[in-house]
Amino acid sequence: MSESLNIKANRKGNVVVVALEGSLDADTAPRLEKAISKLVTDGERKVVCDLKSLKFISSAGLGTLSAARKKLKSADGDLRLASPTPEVLDVFELLSFTRIFSISPNLDEALKDF
Repeated sequence: MSESLNIKANRKGNVVVVALEGSLDADTAPRLEKAISKLVTDGERKVVCDLKSLKFISSAGLGTLSAARKKLKSADGDLRLASPTPEVLDVFELLSFTRIFSISPNLDEALKDF
């Protein structure tokens, strides 16, 4: 059984910051997909996922983030990532997802010029 995923969304200007805590895997990814889909449906176009408290990400989690980015891009928006832990960043680098996502070392950098 996987660890849970806590999802908290807060507004920072015209950007929604979605803080993820715990594990993003096959069991928890559908919750994130649903949360981001609702943001898009509600008209949000700029989303930053704050990963500073994300302990683990699986391929299912990467797929969910990729699909969320595509959904936002198709609505003239974008999804950026901030503050990944070294372990989570390693997964992004290993699978070359650093070429797909804008990944910033901290939240302020991710929000800058968004």
